[in-house]
Amino acid sequence: MTCLMKESEKRMDTKKLNKITWKRAKPIVLSLGILLLLISVFIGFNSTKNWHREQNFIHSQEARDHYNSYLAAQKTEEDDVNKKYKETKDYQGSVDYAENQDAGIFLKFDSKTGKFHIQSQTFKEFYGYIRAKLFYTRSALNLTNFSYLFTSRNVFRGFTLISLFFIVAGFLVSFLNYKTNFLQILFSSGYKRKQILKSSILTSLIPLILMAITAVSINLVILYSRIPHQYINYPLDKIIFYQFCILLVAICYYFLGFFSGTILGQGITGALSLIGFVFGLELIKQNILDILNNVFNNILNNKNDGIYYQSFFVRFDTYSHWLILDGFVILTTFLFYFSTQYFYQRLSLEERGNYLLFPKFRFPISLVAGIFTAYSICGNIGLGSSSINLLIRYNILPGILVFVITFCFFMVLNNYKKIYEKIGMIVVKTNN
Repeated sequence: MTCLMKESEKRMDTKKLNKITWKRAKPIVLSLGILLLLISVFIGFNSTKNWHREQNFIHSQEARDHYNSYLAAQKTEEDDVNKKYKETKDYQGSVDYAENQDAGIFLKFDSKTGKFHIQSQTFKEFYGYIRAKLFYTRSALNLTNFSYLFTSRNVFRGFTLISLFFIVAGFLVSFLNYKTNFLQILFSSGYKRKQILKSSILTSLIPLILMAITAVSINLVILYSRIPHQYINYPLDKIIFYQFCILLVAICYYFLGFFSGTILGQGITGALSLIGFVFGLELIKQNILDILNNVFNNILNNKNDGIYYQSFFVRFDTYSHWLILDGFVILTTFLFYFSTQYFYQRLSLEERGNYLLFPKFRFPISLVAGIFTAYSICGNIGLGSSSINLLIRYNILPGILVFVITFCFFMVLNNYKKIYEKIGMIVVKTNN
């Protein structure tokens, strides 16, 4: 009976704590979530409206008139090439003349008639930039390039719009709880820090996930309700799974934001550091993809046609690869969570105002920041360097310089109070 009462009291305490943390997170989560919904609706209606406009143009007399003008221009160019050949009887010179005049893509010589013929594009080929289907190939690269999907909108390389909202939410919830003394109140109220951390994450992340899923669903409903299914040449199950993968990445970025908000004590420098880390992370991902591209191209003779410039989920476009990548994302998410938990248990309210709230970690984090920045900026080695001298000149030496500058900057940022005090003591001694 006593155990049941204690369990009931524990649940009541958890509910009470969740109400408190939700009240704090609600303005952040609702404002970001509603903005996600509005962007999703806008992208859905705007993109499908553009598709209908393009399709209407294809079936209009204006498009047919444009095409007929194109055929007339091709005929004129064909006559000019044949006139040139008739005057000079120089086959190669006539071909070069045609190329200089941009006379058609396909130029053929008929030995029977002694004339050149330009093979004009068909009406459909001429308007190839307006696809008959939304996703004209069954590939993730084509899917993301059309930007009909809410989750395909990139902010920088593979960093998507939805990830931006999640990382901002994680950082703001964590940082503002510390900055506004909210944590000090909770820490002194008898709740364990682990309970407070879990409650803060649950009451901010779960509502945000639900609103993001709603935004994605609305976007898909608009897409499939406004455009006939036969025009969408990409399987719905794969579209849904791709969006699930992107949402999973966004959740990982949420925990990165929450972790950053836990260890950083300054708003402006903290936010700038987080932005720099995300940009650096995307550059490192690009470095890895460049290496993979060189391996596929040079070793396996497999041309990627620029796919490696996209995210990992676009570069490795199969269910099995996506599952492997999801596994890696989940492991990274847990790493951020347990790292946050570790620092959260040791969070000191006496370090307020410092850039990094944990003195023992200032040197190692500055060291890691220097290495990270150096590799992200100067590590795009791939397999393209043809000599050791080029490798040293364009990668190693700039990397060392970037490392030294970044390391010194973070050491100064982490110890600016001590540096200021020493400068002050030197000034006082000088004046005396």
